Amino acid sequence: MNVKENKQDKIIDASIKVFSKKGYDLATIDEIARKARVSKGAVFFYYKKKDNLIEKAAIKSVPIEEITNVNKRDHKSARDLLIDFGLSFLKKYENPDLRNLLLLTMATKERYKQIDMALRAMCFQEMNKMFLKLEELVKQSVPDPIRKAFFGSLLCYVTWWNENKMSPEDYVKTLSERFLNMITKKD
Repeated sequence: MNVKENKQDKIIDASIKVFSKKGYDLATIDEIARKARVSKGAVFFYYKKKDNLIEKAAIKSVPIEEITNVNKRDHKSARDLLIDFGLSFLKKYENPDLRNLLLLTMATKERYKQIDMALRAMCFQEMNKMFLKLEELVKQSVPDPIRKAFFGSLLCYVTWWNENKMSPEDYVKTLSERFLNMITKKD
């Protein structure tokens, strides 16, 4: 890693911490620079304005890469696919700063075009690919509201991370099994 990349990573990591605690509006570039141990000028050199930094940090909180990686892997069963997806998703949010930032990012998506586009890519493209793979494995379609219920359950876990009585592993296994029972149940 070269010096430029290292400095940019330090700035992004610091911005994630500061934004997750103070929000986008109250966080200052001075605080981020201090946290990153770089000059304020260095922050502006790499990101030009605060909104650019907000977009970069916010997009880092969205699990597009995790979902894309799940979609690239082969799964022997629908259960394996759902568990892989759920655990990959929740693993990202073991970090409380990323948890807080994801929720903030979702709440402010209309203000930032790049953030809105990243969330749309996650929700409408990568998630759709995952559910298409699931449909192939269970040999039936999964209606959109049911798809969203699975994802929404994972978001609830992220939202109430410290209140959950089950480990992420147990939660995802239980959710996946119940979800599959529901969608494969014959009427």
